[in-house]
Amino acid sequence: MSKINYKIQFILFVICLFFIGLGIFQVSDEGLKTGNELFWQISHFVPFVMGAIVFGVNLYSKHIQKFKV
Repeated sequence: MSKINYKIQFILFVICLFFIGLGIFQVSDEGLKTGNELFWQISHFVPFVMGAIVFGVNLYSKHIQKFKV
């Protein structure tokens, strides 16, 4: 995996969290739908959840490696 600067990873992490928050706000504002509509309602922010997990793990693992050396 290519090395990305900590600041860039943190910015991408914050952007992912922002869009997750927007998705949660939209769901809470409209209420949960049912069936197929629920799938489409939730699927809009799934990529941002996955991105937040990836960037969070990268930042955390690099933080741990920094203290091991």
